[in-house]
Amino acid sequence: MLAAWVPLLLLAMWVRCTAAGPLSFRIAAILDDPMECSRGERLAITLAKDSINRSSNRSTTGKLEVDIFELLRDSEYEMGETMCQILSKGVVAVLGPSASPASNSIISNICGEKEVPYVKVAPEDILKVQFPRFTTLDLRPTNTDISLAVAGLLTFFNSTTACLICAQADCLLNLERLLRQFLISKETLSVRMLDDSQDPTPLLKEIRDDKTATIIVDANATMSHIILERASELGMLSVYYTYIFTSLVRRWCLLLLLANGN
Repeated sequence: MLAAWVPLLLLAMWVRCTAAGPLSFRIAAILDDPMECSRGERLAITLAKDSINRSSNRSTTGKLEVDIFELLRDSEYEMGETMCQILSKGVVAVLGPSASPASNSIISNICGEKEVPYVKVAPEDILKVQFPRFTTLDLRPTNTDISLAVAGLLTFFNSTTACLICAQADCLLNLERLLRQFLISKETLSVRMLDDSQDPTPLLKEIRDDKTATIIVDANATMSHIILERASELGMLSVYYTYIFTSLVRRWCLLLLLANGN
């Protein structure tokens, strides 16, 4: 998470340096998830800011300050008032919320009118089509990075056997690096593909019968949620099982709570 926010803050630093302003500069970060899950984003921003300030040459780049604002609801009116507070602080860039369309719209319009860079963190291909005025930054890791991360987790958990659940046919191609490191076999890494019904229940029952404790899920947010729900119904969310998800899905802790019926 820290590595994801560092390039974003470096972009804001570059903007400020080109403006040749004072030795300290300020950006605003707007978070739209007030739940406990958002603590990761707040911590990542703080760690990235501190890391940049420690490594920067203050005489040339100055000190980075980040003001964090949290949205309680997606409202253009409330976001407009918040933007008045933000702009009055003289920020040099605004990091937008992840999933608040109404708020994103008003932020984009105000930033465009005031010529303040608005950075939206999301897949770049989506932003170019829907939000051409945004300064986009694609923070998604590559397939190789994901494969290495999953392999590292398997090594860390000392998982001798694991099962990969694939929702799409391109799963094996995307995780090629992982599959090269852990050869496909029932004793090491087994692979199970969802059929056209997209019902994971039969696969989960097979995994449970095989007593495979480590389950890797390569699926989008909707299917990942369904898999967690079915796993809960089958009693497969106990401490015995370890789930590794390859998709970058926000509010994972909320999905786990829903899957547990809490």
